[in-house]
Amino acid sequence: MKRENEHKEYCEQDILDQISRMSEDTEVPDSLRSENIDKLLEKKKQKKHFRPYQIGLVAAACVAVVAGTVVWQYGRMHEGAINSPDVSGGNAGSSAGNSNTVKKISDSKKIRTAQSYDEIYKYIKRSQDNSGIAMYARSVNETAAVEDSASTGRSTASSTETASADTGVATADGSYSQTNVRQSGVDEGDIAKTDGTYLYVREDNGRTIDIVDVGNSGTNIEKYSEITLGKEYTIQEFYVNTDQKKLVAVCQKECADKSNKKQTNTDTWNQTKTAAVTYDIRDIKKPVKEGEVTQSGTYNSSRMEDGYLYLFSEYYTGGDMVKDKPVTYVPLVNGKEMSQTSICLPPVNCGTMYEVISSVDISKPDKTVDNKAILSEGGQMYVSGKNIYYYESEWQQDNQTVTTLRKISYRKGKLKAVAQGKVKGYLNDTFSLDEYKGNLRLFTTNDDENLVTILDKKLDKISSIENLAKGESIYSARFMKEAGYFVTYEQVDPLFSVDLSNPEKPKILGKLKIPGFSEYLHFYGEDKLLGIGMSTDEESGVSEGVKITMFDITDRTDVKEESTLVLDDLYGTNAAYDYKSVLADQQKNRIGFSGYSQNGETYCLLTYNGKEKKFETILKEEINGNTSQGIRGIYIEDTLYVISGNIIEAYDMDTGKKMGDIIL
Repeated sequence: MKRENEHKEYCEQDILDQISRMSEDTEVPDSLRSENIDKLLEKKKQKKHFRPYQIGLVAAACVAVVAGTVVWQYGRMHEGAINSPDVSGGNAGSSAGNSNTVKKISDSKKIRTAQSYDEIYKYIKRSQDNSGIAMYARSVNETAAVEDSASTGRSTASSTETASADTGVATADGSYSQTNVRQSGVDEGDIAKTDGTYLYVREDNGRTIDIVDVGNSGTNIEKYSEITLGKEYTIQEFYVNTDQKKLVAVCQKECADKSNKKQTNTDTWNQTKTAAVTYDIRDIKKPVKEGEVTQSGTYNSSRMEDGYLYLFSEYYTGGDMVKDKPVTYVPLVNGKEMSQTSICLPPVNCGTMYEVISSVDISKPDKTVDNKAILSEGGQMYVSGKNIYYYESEWQQDNQTVTTLRKISYRKGKLKAVAQGKVKGYLNDTFSLDEYKGNLRLFTTNDDENLVTILDKKLDKISSIENLAKGESIYSARFMKEAGYFVTYEQVDPLFSVDLSNPEKPKILGKLKIPGFSEYLHFYGEDKLLGIGMSTDEESGVSEGVKITMFDITDRTDVKEESTLVLDDLYGTNAAYDYKSVLADQQKNRIGFSGYSQNGETYCLLTYNGKEKKFETILKEEINGNTSQGIRGIYIEDTLYVISGNIIEAYDMDTGKKMGDIIL
């Protein structure tokens, strides 16, 4: 522990020293002068709605702005940094308006893989020459991402981060709900799940998954059995595969790495790994452990598709690298260093952190099928039905932003580095990009404009629309087949509808302006779009409570606000940053989410009366239990189970009457 603290203090001081040295002779851009910072902060006050814990992040963001010029200077030091009028690559497509000059990150479309460990070592060493500034640049980017996407973000991770991209929450047969996922057909882990008979719930201790018998419509809830892992494990989320009768616990694992001492003659210290532990649950009373796989790094996210689990972690290289000992600077998968040809080296030399991917056939859960790693400075990811997209944004001069994308294909556990590309602007969250018929569609914000960009399968630009909603920022987005919708906000909420049927000529079809803003969008059937966000005063921008909106999208050229419900006693929702917390099921006609009030957190269950075009409240109850662990609403038949920490409460989905509860 002493060694870790000393290392941390050294890194922090190194960062400060480098920033100090670089800032001495750095001229502050006009955009970062005090009078302009004041204007920026005032604008953000109007646009953002913060929970108490986010106030500290805003303070950090102010510090980040002051140091932004240093970050820009660091960016200029990157290998190959030159100016370019077009950051998207390729010459195809049209663009409205003029592009500002920005740093050209790379024109290469190929993701280069390493040929030797020596090459990897040299690459990292070059990157570590400016590692302090790189780390600071990344912290600035992350702070901005939290501040700019506090409404929808990554489970910073974990994000974050709708059971169907087209229709809504997926159900097995209409009798029970499933996890609200980002991409239809691609399952995601969660802290609570059901197979229609039992509830599976992660306890507050982070090491136990309880299997719960819900009894008769929630009137006799009983703990049936449990799965408990060792103290070195922390369960992040888990999967229940009903076809193979498997439960897979995805964990962060802290363990002493004896190989470090063996390989480098240094002291043994704790290392963080990501682990997937698989159990056979054919006998629900006695789950049996079948296998475990591990990979280096802290847990980022995971996906499951067609019986294959995909694990994502972030692994930082340390200062104890030994050139002829790859174990000291290469990620491990199942205790063995990854092959050099599985590691991708971006052409811009700025990577000291690995994005690690491994795949597991859950029918053979003690081994991995394949693995890949990308050296980067960190970012987020979107997983389509066929590809994994890593994306990271970098601020440039003149307030310009470039987002770099790297594409990894996956099929039956096999991983392949496909292409890389870039676009102008940054992405609000993973709902702001979507793959359709091989093309990637993106909604981005760049300085004071918003853009629609379409890339082909090689990540070359096909087309774009620029200069949209000047002075506003994208708050939420959603794609359905050949259409896209996004919300921007300054003091009113413009909902844009976009025709994407011709990738070479995308068109803005309509723009609906209403007070407030939607932070989360969810398709409610084919002709309705549900928005969850905030109501604000049109003149002052002051919040007036949580706003639930149903948009009629039957005619994409004339989107209408069909109905709105304002919950003036709530000042925010979990939907804003954790989409898995939303229950939006058009088949069952139920909408569930949790919100914040002066008395704590409240769970709301609504239905939508299409004939009278209005929302009706079924349930609005204060939540008991440890809400910091996340809140889930899951239904089986006609009973809703509100899960918060170790407490489960059952309600009749038609009347809102409480049926029963249990403390695990």
